[in-house]
Formats: sequence, C-alpha cells, structure tokens
Amino acid sequence: MNEPKATVLPVYFVADESYSMVNDVADLNTGLVTLFDTLQGESMAAAKVRFCVIGFSDDAICYLEPSDLRRVDDVPQLRARGSTSFAAAFAELSKRIPSDIKALKSEGYLVNRPAVFFLTDGAPNPGDGWESAHTQLMSFAARPNILAFGIGQADADVIRRVATNTQYAFITAAGTDTGSAISKFVTALTQSVINSGTALATGQASLQVEKPADFLCLDVDTV
Repeated sequence: MNEPKATVLPVYFVADESYSMVNDVADLNTGLVTLFDTLQGESMAAAKVRFCVIGFSDDAICYLEPSDLRRVDDVPQLRARGSTSFAAAFAELSKRIPSDIKALKSEGYLVNRPAVFFLTDGAPNPGDGWESAHTQLMSFAARPNILAFGIGQADADVIRRVATNTQYAFITAAGTDTGSAISKFVTALTQSVINSGTALATGQASLQVEKPADFLCLDVDTV
C-alpha cells in the first residue's frame, strides 16, 4: 500500500459580494493579489494548504478550486452583485467540502479539518434560511472550522452564530473604516494561512488564527 503523500489543510475564503460591497471590492481584490504573492514566497507553508475562493450574493460562485498557490498564475477577481444570501454560501460549502476532501484523499493526501474564513459587511437576507444551511454544513464528519469576520454593518450576534467557536468570531469596532478593515483582515488571513501551513510542515495539526488589527474578538471583547 502506498504511503500518504502529506497532510494538507483546505482553506476556503468565502467573501460577501453583495452590492453593499461596491465601494470596497477593489480593496478586497487588491488584498487577494497581496495574499497570493506572499504565499508564493512562503513555499513550505503554501505546500501544505489548498486555497479556495468563493464569492456569494444571491448565489455562490467558486472562483478558485482548492489549489496549491505555488502553481496559480491568475488571481480571482471578486465583484459586487446582488443581495446577501448566507444560505447560498453554506449550501455551496456543503456540496463542495466532502467532494474536495474525497478528491484530495484520492491523490494520496491526508486531509486536516477544513477552515472557512467567512467575510461579510452586512446581515443575511430576511427569510434566507441560513441557519438550516449552516446546520447542514456542520452535520458532516468533515465539518469545517468557520471563522467569521464582520465589517461595515455586520451584526455581532449573527457573526457569533456563524462562527463555530466564539474565539473564531470577529467584528470591527464601531466607526472603523471599511477599506482599512478589509486590508487588515487580508493581512491577518495571510498570516493565519502561513502560520497554519508552517505548523503542519513541522508536525503540528492545530489551526493558527491571527486576529486582525482593529477587530474585536467576540469571545473576549464586549460589543
């Protein structure tokens, strides 16, 4: 029997593309370019991560299948469109994560519990039914760790409920500039991916989470 190739961590960046992001999506795209450039310079960490980009509004679109960023030339471009269906995002993850894990295992990899970095600037559509879609996602054996980040008009209580642990729930302080918050979120996401990949490369399995500057952690900070 063949030995496993290595252990990899699937990371899903799930970004709100609703029309309220129209003035900020360019900052998000610029941040993605920086993230990709940085990870391509961190080959040990990048080798341990399979990075996926999903945007959601009325529906969810996968812009980048889980990939080794050392081998990705084109950075996905997010866009502002439609409303805010959290249910669409969680339904896409429910469909995608089991098949992605199966595909990675078929290639000979061991697969760590996936991590989802979920970014939103608002509340889900009324009657969206996102709670049921979230429950379905969390019913899988390979359920992900969900880290939820709220910017702009995001609701702290909803962010708490999206995150799988309140230690993974973050929201910007009142009055924080959204463009600045996006930049700091991407910086923290990049460092979290690097630290997690490096930890895997040195035999550690724990997810490494960097708190973004100017964000409150809802586990310890009062909102």
